[in-house]
Amino acid sequence: MSNYNSQKLTELVLYILNKTGGVDFYHAFKILYFAEMKHLAKWGSSFVPDKFCALKYGPVPTRLYDAVKELSRPNPCMPLSAELAEAVQIAGEDAPNVLLPKREADTEFLSKSEIEALNQSIEENKSLTFRQLLSKSHDEAWTEAERYTNGTNIISPISMARVLNADEAVIDYIEEQLKIEKALK
Repeated sequence: MSNYNSQKLTELVLYILNKTGGVDFYHAFKILYFAEMKHLAKWGSSFVPDKFCALKYGPVPTRLYDAVKELSRPNPCMPLSAELAEAVQIAGEDAPNVLLPKREADTEFLSKSEIEALNQSIEENKSLTFRQLLSKSHDEAWTEAERYTNGTNIISPISMARVLNADEAVIDYIEEQLKIEKALK
């Protein structure tokens, strides 16, 4: 993961934590997922520099999840974990899943459209219970990835956009961008 992408993920998490006052990482991941969906459906572009995978309890940004799991270790191995440790802290032994911000998010890393999608997702999802988020996030995109992706369980951006009824022009644009991305690898 590039330094920029690592910093961007950190700022995205910080933005959510600043707006909510701190949340458990389950809520943070789902807020990111639903914000990503909104942005894909409206603009045809992704802004979370991570892949969402369909896991048992819903979509999870995989690199971010691995990095958060390392936060409680004294010397995190992953560069993203070290970056997160500078900006985010675990609430404490009584709340080991709750993340708190150590600083304000650097919004220079976020566009206006990304902030709009994040704000909408925060407002819609911050107060939902675990069960409500679980139900909401087990959508058609999650189901498709869970069933048909040959074991990779990566959720397709196209499927995410379709869940929010993106029009065909947006779907075509996403498909084109994915082809370009693949060709450049």
